Amino acid sequence: MVNLWFYFAVPKILNPMNLTDHIEKIFKKTENSGMAATTMKGLMPHLRPLMDFLNCTENQAMIFALVFYITLENGEADLGDLARHLEIPVMRMLKYKSDIDYLVKRRLIRQQESNGVFSKQNNHAFYVHSKIIDGVLKRRMSINFGEVNNNYDFIIRVVEEMEGAKDDAGGYENLKADILDMCRENKNLHIAQRLLNADVPEHDRLILVYVAYKLMNGEDDIPISDACEFLENNKSFGIRVRRNLMNGTSVLIKRGFIETNPGVFRNNTGLNITDKGMEFLLGNEAAQFSMRMERVKNEITPEKIAKVKLFLNQQEEKQIQTIEALFEQQKYLEITGRMKQKNMKAGFTVLLYGGPGTGKTESVYQLARKTGRSVLPVEISQTKSMWFGESEKLIKGVFDRYRRLSEENNNPPILLFNEADGIFSTRTTKLDAPVSQTLNAMQNIILQEMEDFEGIMIATTNLTDNLDKAFDRRFLYKVKFEVPDLTTRKKIMHDKLPFLQSPAIDRLCGQFALTGGQMANIAKKCGIHELLQGALPNIREMENLCREELGLMEKKRLGF
Repeated sequence: MVNLWFYFAVPKILNPMNLTDHIEKIFKKTENSGMAATTMKGLMPHLRPLMDFLNCTENQAMIFALVFYITLENGEADLGDLARHLEIPVMRMLKYKSDIDYLVKRRLIRQQESNGVFSKQNNHAFYVHSKIIDGVLKRRMSINFGEVNNNYDFIIRVVEEMEGAKDDAGGYENLKADILDMCRENKNLHIAQRLLNADVPEHDRLILVYVAYKLMNGEDDIPISDACEFLENNKSFGIRVRRNLMNGTSVLIKRGFIETNPGVFRNNTGLNITDKGMEFLLGNEAAQFSMRMERVKNEITPEKIAKVKLFLNQQEEKQIQTIEALFEQQKYLEITGRMKQKNMKAGFTVLLYGGPGTGKTESVYQLARKTGRSVLPVEISQTKSMWFGESEKLIKGVFDRYRRLSEENNNPPILLFNEADGIFSTRTTKLDAPVSQTLNAMQNIILQEMEDFEGIMIATTNLTDNLDKAFDRRFLYKVKFEVPDLTTRKKIMHDKLPFLQSPAIDRLCGQFALTGGQMANIAKKCGIHELLQGALPNIREMENLCREELGLMEKKRLGF
């Protein structure tokens, strides 16, 4: 059954009575009524607004009104209470069992289970949650109902309840009762069984679920204060729980379910769930869940990529257009299908090379945006230092994750090795240094993966003179990004520096062979100049800015 959220609001009709007035009338008119036929007929003017609001039958509206009223008076109502109010035999209450079950399933009323049948000590007692009472008072509320389909949806539901507990007067105690109800309703789910039966304190179980939820949405290092916010109404207990997490004495840390990452300040300590903690919550689904988190965390989806106008030289633009046509999903499927028929590997590997600031990386993102593909970036320059030691395992993991994600999606993402200068350089023959051995091992793994690769892989690099020949052979397409020619430079400058007149653009572009990246830097400096000086730079100041940008590049070249 699909987990649905419906938003209920009473129809816009003129009615001088509010819902609580109708509930009171229902309670008074049914008292000692014996539920005669005339009773229900006389109740209809009061049942109808409740039926419309709750989207339920007249019997269900009546039961709800009685439980609502008795909840306010006594805290809960059992079947005996309802039977005595109506002045009917308790056995006749079984007539309304399906109506009560419906209200419980929709969480309009809550059930407190115990072991017996109708006695006050051992029975099923019912009550209306404070959130539902607030909704009735406001004549506007959201009601979550239906079974939960999977562990992921269940995690979302639990966190929604935790968020709601912050503003609930009943606080943590009401939250525990709600979570217990949810777990009983969804005993088929592994996570529900864990929350019901685990030998871990209840509050720790909820913290674990909360951290898993945040990681599922791409966040890590979850602040302890956020994870414990549902305990806000029980301040002394909440402080104790937070202290245990910070000191490392929490059950979650002792059992290896959660790791802490100390912040700059002690109260900024972050929480991360471990593989062991994930397995505890999700059992056999833990690996799949971890993969989903990895995807959410690393994947850049096409809708997140901002549209950027690129100006490329004619030859580069023609090559990029060819690749774009290839990556269009319909054409991609057609070509890869034919390749497989001919027993060829259906993989496309592309190398974009050239000087910095010439548009290589942005071209990849615009290709992804236009063809509706996600990008999975592998920033070699940022992660290389982490790979010494476990390098081979980690680099192979990049391709393993890509394969799994591609299998999930008909429209394979782009695996992007950005600024991959070091990793694709010529392999060294001097293997006496551990660093050289590690780098060669990584390169050999990438070479093998590229040989068998299926999907789309793009690498960008500023340096090609040192490109290993084995890598050169494995790139199907190679696009060289030159410094923009005069015509292209003028287009870029007009776009980046729109305040300049055409003669100024002609003069600057004729003097300085700037890249798009350099012009973007100059545009930022112009904005800063205007803020500081109250005016945009004049032509001489613009020339100086261009010289500075080119001079910096010249110094970099000399340094190498």
